[in-house]
Amino acid sequence: MGDEDRERLERQTARNLEGLELERAGRVDEAVRLYEQNLQEGFAGDWPVARLVGIYTARGQLQEAARVLERGIEVLQHSRARTAADRRALLQVYRRRLKALKLKRNA
Repeated sequence: MGDEDRERLERQTARNLEGLELERAGRVDEAVRLYEQNLQEGFAGDWPVARLVGIYTARGQLQEAARVLERGIEVLQHSRARTAADRRALLQVYRRRLKALKLKRNA
C-alpha cells in the first residue's frame, strides 16, 4: 500500500469513527454524509454500507438502502483489501440483503 492509499484509508477510517460519534450524539444526517463520502470513494470496509443500509431502512428509504448495497457490491468485487473468501462471504450477505430489500419494496 502506497503512502497516498494509506492516507486515504486513514481519512476514511477517521470519517467512520466521526460518523459513529455523530450518530451517538443524535446527529444522524451528518453521519450519513460522512458514510456516503466513504461509500463514493470506494472504502472497502463494510462499516459505511452497514450503517447506511440500517439508517435508510429504518427511515423507510428502501431505494436508498438498495443503492448503497449495490455500490457495496461493486466496491467489494474490485477490492483487494480483503481475502477472496472474505469477499465472497460479504458479497453473499450483501446480495441476500439486497434481494430482501427488493422484495420488501415490491410488497
